[in-house]
Amino acid sequence: MHYRYHAQESLKEFWEKFAKEDPYRYILTSLKNGDPREFWQSGYRTVQVELLPLILARGIFPGIAMELGCGVGRLVFPLAAHFQKVVGVDIAEGMVQRAQCFARDNRIQNVSFSTISGPDDLLRQAGDLAGKINFLYSLLVFQHIPDASRIEGYLQSLGILLEENGIAYLQFDTRPRNFAYHLRSNLPDGLLPRFWRQGIRRIRRSPWEIERSISNAGLEVVAELAPFTAYHRYILRRSPRPWRSS
Repeated sequence: MHYRYHAQESLKEFWEKFAKEDPYRYILTSLKNGDPREFWQSGYRTVQVELLPLILARGIFPGIAMELGCGVGRLVFPLAAHFQKVVGVDIAEGMVQRAQCFARDNRIQNVSFSTISGPDDLLRQAGDLAGKINFLYSLLVFQHIPDASRIEGYLQSLGILLEENGIAYLQFDTRPRNFAYHLRSNLPDGLLPRFWRQGIRRIRRSPWEIERSISNAGLEVVAELAPFTAYHRYILRRSPRPWRSS
């Protein structure tokens, strides 16, 4: 697979800037006053209320978990208490460096973080984990990627990394693209509030488009949560290989 897009390079530049300016608010735009304590507590709540019940309900083995778009580790660190190892990857080196510092300062040893440039680089850096990831998740990330082909590239990489019984848990914004959405998307950044601008704005995608990419990546939908909303989540696994007679 070879995915190289100028749009993604621009997205990396945006997120490197966000990492310097206000990483907590750009990762969690609902955060009030940029409060670091609330930021970290929100990650703990998400793990306790959302991720752990899913992990238990699906019988996911607590071996290796991976977060795509880990930021500074808001979800990685609380999840690390429940897995043998958690791997975080992100396109912004500034985010990854903050996560690495937090892990070192707090002596959290069963986590690792890497900066990636895209789907190909993800596989290059995590090649030794191919077919070994038990739980792979990404929240509030795919909604910022402007190129649909880039998303499909990541899905293909995830399918390679997942172990046979592994589960992926991915969030998208699948609200309809109404007139207000198109208007905001075409206005210059200078006329828009900070969190509606390029790099951070939410990009809505239709479920059929996402599901076609899921199928093309060799994955299948196990279940969906909150479809046609800003927080539409897909529970995925690798598609069973077709049976062949010897």
